[in-house]
This record gives sequence, C-alpha cells and structure tokens, in this order.
Amino acid sequence: MCMTPKQERELLERYGIDAERLSAEQVTCMLRERATREELEALKKRYMRKMEYCAQAEQAMAQGNLRRAEELLEYALSLGVYGNEAVYNLLGDLWMKRGDREKASSYYRKSGSIESLKKLRSIS
Repeated sequence: MCMTPKQERELLERYGIDAERLSAEQVTCMLRERATREELEALKKRYMRKMEYCAQAEQAMAQGNLRRAEELLEYALSLGVYGNEAVYNLLGDLWMKRGDREKASSYYRKSGSIESLKKLRSIS
C-alpha cells in the first residue's frame, strides 16, 4: 500500500517532525529512525514514483525545457515530503540554469543533501 500525502502529514505530526523547519534530508532521516517498517515501506513506494518525475525533470532540463522540468518537480513535491532531498536539489539546479543564485541557494539549503551542500558552498 502507498501512503497518501494526508497520511504522511499525520505521520509527521505523530512523530513530532516539523517538515517546514527542517531540511528534506533531516525529515527523511527522522522518518527512517521513527517510522515502523510498514510505514517506511508505504513511504518508499511513493518515493519511487517521485524519483520517476525527477528523472523526467532531469531529462527536460538537459533538453533546455526548464518550464516542463519545474512542473514535474512541483508535482513530485506534491506527493509528500519523504525523500524530497533530490527534488529540492534539482530545483536548485533549475534555478542555477535560470541564473537566480539566491533562489538556487534556498533550494539547496532546503534539500540538505551532501550534494546540495557542496553546490551551495561552490556558489557562496
């Protein structure tokens, strides 16, 4: 069974995880530590769908179709918060391609992944 975004929000609330305040990496790590095996399996199923959208967005960016890439990434975000490090990292890349370093930095920080933090250091 795949967890719905509403069920994920309830899970975050139950475990006291503030996804707005934390980086995506922190949220994912906390869910891995606190969620039951069944909850994690349900989250991972939706994560796999999210990664399909990320792959499509990367392809769209490589083809120069930034608008399509942004649409795909925004949809991926709407699927929930578990595993959003990759989505925010790609949004940072997208905004770098658009020349907006400030917005890119914001997305890299929100990602919190090692890859994103390296990119953040290189543009700071």
